[in-house]
Amino acid sequence: MLESIIITALISVGLGLVCGVIEGLMERWGQRSLPEAAQVEMSETDQQMIQESQQLIQECFGENATETLRAASNIERINLMNEFAQRLAQLYDLDIDVDVVIQNANNQGAYNWGTKKAVFNIILLTVDADSPHFEACVRETLDTIIHELRHAVQHKAIEQDGYWNVSEERRVAWANNMAPGNYIRASVDYKGYVNQPIEADSATFAAQVLQGVH
Repeated sequence: MLESIIITALISVGLGLVCGVIEGLMERWGQRSLPEAAQVEMSETDQQMIQESQQLIQECFGENATETLRAASNIERINLMNEFAQRLAQLYDLDIDVDVVIQNANNQGAYNWGTKKAVFNIILLTVDADSPHFEACVRETLDTIIHELRHAVQHKAIEQDGYWNVSEERRVAWANNMAPGNYIRASVDYKGYVNQPIEADSATFAAQVLQGVH
């Protein structure tokens, strides 16, 4: 069960701050030299959870998440995304803390393996609804939440044999990846970062969940 959900809403965030975050993301998305992450084969359990995750997105946001959020106020967007993050953690049977915040940071989300806590910065959802980047901001926010909670799934699978029917081979690969000194940080080697087992797996899982989601 989810232990706590904390909403920290800085509704007065300036437009310049949000635009700065968007510009940084657009620069990242536009760099053709970025390495393409390896695609990971999803198990039958993964495929089932991908479908259930898609159903949850529809339950939380309706047929078109972008348009639902576009029509919502900032506080409504926060509440909707908070509910989604909470319910997704429950769907995945994760016993972790989840915080949904709006803050001055370029990092849109992270899962802390030491504290078993996920923090999602949804500052991108405060962008003006008429922004040409609004849909990309919605997808980036959803992708981040799914991606980071997949890391929590990996963590629990390492600690709990049989969870999500993860194979022993995959569990060992994830455990080795997270052993001291083995995790590759993006700032050190971006190609190595995106292609290491836990990151390639999380990226593939999130991308498949968002296929067909509007």
